[in-house]
Formats: sequence, structure tokens, C-alpha cells
Amino acid sequence: MSYFKTACLVTAALVLLWLGLVVPGTSRQAEAQPTTAPQAVARYQDFSAWYQTTYKLKALPYRAAALIDATTGTPLYFHQESTTMPTASLIKMVTAGTLLHYSPNWYSPLSFTENENEGLLRPYVGPADKFSLLKLEADDHITLEQAFASMLIGSANNAAVSVGKAVGLSRNDFIAAMRATANRWGMTRTTVEEPSGLSLNNTSNAQDLARAACAVYGDFMASFYGSSSSVSFTTAKGVKKTVLHTVHDLRLRPGSYFGAKTGYLTETQYHVAAGLITPQGHRLCAAVLTSPSRAESEQALNALRLWADEMYRW
Repeated sequence: MSYFKTACLVTAALVLLWLGLVVPGTSRQAEAQPTTAPQAVARYQDFSAWYQTTYKLKALPYRAAALIDATTGTPLYFHQESTTMPTASLIKMVTAGTLLHYSPNWYSPLSFTENENEGLLRPYVGPADKFSLLKLEADDHITLEQAFASMLIGSANNAAVSVGKAVGLSRNDFIAAMRATANRWGMTRTTVEEPSGLSLNNTSNAQDLARAACAVYGDFMASFYGSSSSVSFTTAKGVKKTVLHTVHDLRLRPGSYFGAKTGYLTETQYHVAAGLITPQGHRLCAAVLTSPSRAESEQALNALRLWADEMYRW
């Protein structure tokens, strides 16, 4: 964890140095350009312009984005990175990181109560709205590891609100622990309301969520499941389950990721945060927020991977 804190401090110092060089009166787009790393190619150009030109786009297909070098913490691209909005299910990265902090027993049995399937979740959505659940019979159970995988791969909301009890924490204590996790990760503009992401009071921004991707997918267990195209397992009663990753591009080329998480609410549209692996093998952390479609959010992630190798010498 000390490594990530160091990376955050390096990032903050570089950003503050860059801000001191900005000429007053420049545009917000100029403000949003990242600190140019020492190894940056001389022909560096802002990703926004490159993306619109390369893919012949009239407008950016997202509201905010951030790209960070996973090794150094250097910001490579920012666009509206401080804009605060609901996180949707991207808050599950913090849920996962909080569970990992307690070094849990992954074989602990876990079942879902009706409260965890419905009562804790329904207040945040409409009476007819559906949300992602891992469905189990009332007298069935799975292991904590299977619940953790289902939360990261399939965004199971009942798993997210249940994992805290596996480490002996009440709901309120687990939420307090999530807030402590966000603080450790340097997510200074993030508010944690509950573990699933259904509440509009879970809020953050692209910069903080890219940091979260670096932090959580730096862990082997989170990275293993976060970059798996699917997971299959059998419940205690012998029921076979298969959970597909919600990032469709990851299903096609899992080698391009060391973890990824989607989020969707009607109010936010499509969010995605990921640990990306470039064609040259460099690791990046990205958040792309509020895209009108899943495909557009994932296309932006892939474009960031390609752009980074073109713009920077690693």
C-alpha cells in the first residue's frame, strides 16, 4: 500500500508543477491536458483531438476521462477529470479493495438474504427497475471467493452488499471501512454511501476512479478475476453458475487488460474503469465516464491504449 501512496504523491507533485506553468486565461481544454512526462514524444498531442481526428468523431463520446501510468502514477491524459458524478457500479472497486484489506478467508460460506437481494437495493431504483444479481436458492450458499468474483466480473449487487459480513463487519462498519479505503487510495473527491453503486450518493470523478483501478487491480486476486472473461462454479447444492464479464471487449481480448469494471445507471449512462495493457506491454489505469453506449465507452478505452504507445516512449 505504501507504493501506491508514493505514486499518488508523485502524481500530485507533477500535476501541481504543471499547473504552475499554465498561462492564466487559457481554455478549459488546455487545462485538461496532462503533465507531459519527460519521456513524452516531442509530437505529443492531446488525446481528445487525436481521437476525434483518427475516428472521424464530431464530439467526444464521453463526459470525462483520465489516464494514468500504472507504474509511475504520471497523468497521461485528463478531460474534465474533476467533474463529480455518481459512480454507479465503479464503487465496487472500493468494495473489493476494502474486503482485500481484511485478508479474508476465501472459503467462508456466503448466502444472500432477501434483504440483500432486494431490501437493501430497491430503495435506490424504481419499483420496476432491474439490477444485476447472482441468483441463489434460499437454502444454498457459495464461497466468499465466488461472491467476490461475481461482483467484479458480473457486477452482482447482492454480492457487493454481502461480502462485509464475511469479515465480521456490520453494514455500517463496512461502509466506514470503504471510506477509509478511498482515503488510503487518495480518492479525495469521492463519497461512499453504500457498496453496490446503486445509490446516486456514491460520487466520484474520473481522476479518483482511475486511481482506484490502479489500486485494486494491483492486487493479484482482484486482477485475476477483474481480467477474466468469465467465471464458472458450482454452489453448495450443486447448481452450476457461469458469470460473464460486463466489459465485452475484455471477453474478446483479455490480454489487453489487467482488470476492468463497468457501471451503469439511467442517470449516468455508461461508465468504465480499467487497468489497460498497451500493445507494447505498458500498464495504464483509465476511467471513461458517461458514454451514451457500452460500445462507445469500450472503444474509447481501446483508443487510449493505442494512443499512449504512439505518444509516449516507455
